[in-house]
Amino acid sequence: MTLLINVIKISLMNRLFTFLFLIFFSFSVPSFADDIKDLQIEGISLGDSLLDHLSKKQIITEIEINKPSYDYLTEKFGEVYLFNKFKIYDHLSFFVKPNDKSYKIYLIKASIKYDDKIKQCYAKQKEIVKEFSALYKKTIKYEKTATFPFDPTGKSNSRYVQFSFDSGDAITVSCKKYEKSVKIKYKFVDALSIEISLKEMEDWLTDY
Repeated sequence: MTLLINVIKISLMNRLFTFLFLIFFSFSVPSFADDIKDLQIEGISLGDSLLDHLSKKQIITEIEINKPSYDYLTEKFGEVYLFNKFKIYDHLSFFVKPNDKSYKIYLIKASIKYDDKIKQCYAKQKEIVKEFSALYKKTIKYEKTATFPFDPTGKSNSRYVQFSFDSGDAITVSCKKYEKSVKIKYKFVDALSIEISLKEMEDWLTDY
């Protein structure tokens, strides 16, 4: 099978089959894949060191810049953006612990802009969720729409579907929609995101 682009890849004991995912994504997926740590986005996995991709100075600078977006949470984690010329994604972002010298990655988020095109985002999200549902039948799947604490109007929200593993790790597919004033203040745009995250990260994100 000819693959459009090898963006997300899972490898496990060399027992792989290829799977064409939507128009955008391609997988190499083992028939018994159940460990999120085997999944890669742009060749990067959870648990990798972010220092393999950015300098310490760049990481520290990014964490400081992005602090205001998470001022309703503790400073246990910080977000770092990577704006390489990806063929599919507009950018990637990572969550690391600011005091961790190795800057181990606890969450990877790949995003595609759908600014002011939220209905198209929802349609693409539905397709992606259908494919993940077929791949991860043993996970617990749930859907929710949540508002953001930083938007008192309640008009900004995230419509997401999460696949939860026995380990507490998770894959989340979401469409985030922001109210106009929030977009201006935080420089946010409506977007589709695919996130893979470790349990410790999931616990932090919901601790408010």
